[in-house]
Amino acid sequence: MIRSVVISGVGGQGLLTMGELLGEALIERGFKVSVGEIHGLSQRGGSVVVFVKYGDVQPSPIVVEGEANALVGLELIETARRVQLLAPTGIVLANNYLLPPPASQKIPGREELIEAIRRAARNVILINAVELARKAGSSVAVNMVMLGALAASGAVDLGLADLKGVVEKKFTGRTGEVNARALILGFEEAQKQLREKA
Repeated sequence: MIRSVVISGVGGQGLLTMGELLGEALIERGFKVSVGEIHGLSQRGGSVVVFVKYGDVQPSPIVVEGEANALVGLELIETARRVQLLAPTGIVLANNYLLPPPASQKIPGREELIEAIRRAARNVILINAVELARKAGSSVAVNMVMLGALAASGAVDLGLADLKGVVEKKFTGRTGEVNARALILGFEEAQKQLREKA
């Protein structure tokens, strides 16, 4: 059994931290894990994608087209750009956030991007992660909101407690409290939307 998650977004959104925490939680559950990443040309604001694969044998770190069990997108353009990696039965968890690339002349609008993602994937959950992160105490915690949503999706062999455990080990003080709250808010929001779709 091999399962995979693709995390897409732009530099500065905490994607590498998400991959690290996800990998650690899966290792603690006894899986063999590979984490790979591709960075765009710029560190902040450039395209970033993180691959997390795991199973009972050591997997390669790259996820190919049609393979991912889940796509976690922190920005709509980057989510649409990576949706072809999703398996037909996979789930998209997308942050409803659009960050136009610098110096771009014309980009698709928010609704156009959401429509394109929904055409390419059968199961799409749209999360207002920036709003939930602010509610948790910091807009920087968007990545934790989306990690919580992933735990609720059932696409990975982890529960909220598994991810909360690694988050609490990595972050202490107020940052730890905010991240734990953000994780729970993302989990609850995805769980609510999945119940409504059922």
